[in-house]
Amino acid sequence: MHRTSWSRCRAAVATWVLTLPGLLWAVVVFEPGDGTRNSSAPTGTLANAGWQWTGRFNSFCGVPVGPSSFLTAAHVGGNIGDRFEWQGRRYRVVGFQTDSTSDLRLWHVSGQFASNAPVATQDLRVGELVMILGRGATRGAEILADRGLGPMLAGWEWGPVDGVLRWGTNSVEANIDGTSIGLYGPLVGCRFNGGRGNDEGCLSTMDSSGPLFVRRGNTWQLAGIHFAVQAAFNTQPTGAGGNGTIFDYRGLYQNEGGSWVLESIENDNPVPASFFSTRVQPRSAWLTTALATAPVGTTLETAVDPAGPFNAASSATHNPVDRFFLVPLQPTGAAFFRLRGVDGLRILQTRVEGTSIRIDYE
Repeated sequence: MHRTSWSRCRAAVATWVLTLPGLLWAVVVFEPGDGTRNSSAPTGTLANAGWQWTGRFNSFCGVPVGPSSFLTAAHVGGNIGDRFEWQGRRYRVVGFQTDSTSDLRLWHVSGQFASNAPVATQDLRVGELVMILGRGATRGAEILADRGLGPMLAGWEWGPVDGVLRWGTNSVEANIDGTSIGLYGPLVGCRFNGGRGNDEGCLSTMDSSGPLFVRRGNTWQLAGIHFAVQAAFNTQPTGAGGNGTIFDYRGLYQNEGGSWVLESIENDNPVPASFFSTRVQPRSAWLTTALATAPVGTTLETAVDPAGPFNAASSATHNPVDRFFLVPLQPTGAAFFRLRGVDGLRILQTRVEGTSIRIDYE
């Protein structure tokens, strides 16, 4: 059995051949077009299939999975103080928990999300339809393979990364232990073989951390976070080669253990590339524990003197989603306010709004 080298989605690692998650057009799909296909929310039977839960964390994707927590791939990095953008709002990151046995990382934010994605409570099954999303490379030039009958289309090179969110579909090929292919953690593998038609997608560079959703009943649930993709190819046995989205490796060279090995044209069936996402359900115990580490919510305190004592502003109303307090105006006297909660809290602005003072924070 051939062992294929892998690399993480964020960038091709020299010692690994496959690059981490990306899609044919950021998710690359079979249907030709101008690059705008599947760059808006899917409709029909694929409506609400995960697009609505997918936010932006730096250059990658993240998915809210708790009142104030979102999930990403650990290998894409990030720092406390970075911003997570979702549904038109920007949230300041205040903490994180990293899974020691998979490529998952849970981040905590200041404030709360209006809602969060349901997480799969049952593991993925072979043959199930999945929705994949990512912000990776666009489709580049055609990759042609010599199979004895002249050049034949085998896939597409990775084009520029534009950061646009795109979607595609695929089917579960297998659930595997990542150590069996040189990765780690519980993974789901999918192939780019066209079995799901023109909307079938694969991953490319910068698609790392994108989500994989599965439909259970009437609800689409988060089941995976993109980790790696088979992408390295060459048209000759020497040289640097390149990365692309390949639906049939026959007649091309694959990188195996640092050497270019020809995929025989004698194979009767196409040899498609595969991609892998970390399965979330097998790590549910870790996720539950990590969610419990989310910081306590923000509270507002008030005093009549800046030196205190400060007490809870019991008359204030709190909007944790848009992160502001409303405090009724006092007819006389001065009032001083302070926030209590996670490190780094700060008041952004105060203004009179009707009969109240509005205090915005982050």
